[in-house]
Amino acid sequence: MEKYSYFDLAVICGRFGHEHLGHKQLFDFALDMSKRLYIMVGSAQERETLRNPYSVETRIDVIKETYPGMSSERLIIGGLNDMTNELDISTDWGSYVKEHVISKTGKFANLMVYGNDEFRSRWFAAEDLIDTSEFVLPRSRVPISGTQIRGMLLIDDRQAWQKWTPQMIHSMYPRLREELMCVPVYREIYDKVRRSKIMDLDAFMKVYKEYEEEDRKRKLAAIAN
Repeated sequence: MEKYSYFDLAVICGRFGHEHLGHKQLFDFALDMSKRLYIMVGSAQERETLRNPYSVETRIDVIKETYPGMSSERLIIGGLNDMTNELDISTDWGSYVKEHVISKTGKFANLMVYGNDEFRSRWFAAEDLIDTSEFVLPRSRVPISGTQIRGMLLIDDRQAWQKWTPQMIHSMYPRLREELMCVPVYREIYDKVRRSKIMDLDAFMKVYKEYEEEDRKRKLAAIAN
């Protein structure tokens, strides 16, 4: 028995903006456990925003660069729009995800792989997962976030960025930094960090969290309305 034949189809859903070693850990595990992996790149409708500065095309390009030569039958990657925004998570969202997976692959997942279980219990109604196994790989195994990765790009710390990203994408650094720095909100953050005269990741995170809190309030208000 080949090592990837335990499940027919594994599914992973995330924003992946952009991929780092924590994401790759999820992908590698799912590929080891299944014949096929479908990676759904969420918030596909967004680009040039605080949480999703990269277009879905760029986010997909980065993942593909990590797995050169892998067939599109083995590794399937596609975009998935939000229902309203990323905070609108409910069993309606789970049904939406399930319908999307079936429309793209002809069936639903035998295996769902997650990076944490913060929202997991609210994604799906119990009956939607009767024939689906779930596996959580804790983020603590690779303690890095997409926000930190973007911060390393913003402050131009290429060495730190390379430490936390797959080697196969290291040549993409100039493109990814250029695209990030073309996003107005990231230019604002950069200017604020620069004025603080401490151009490091902690300074970036301090400024970013101020923007993130406002972004969260705005999205929650949109859901409520």
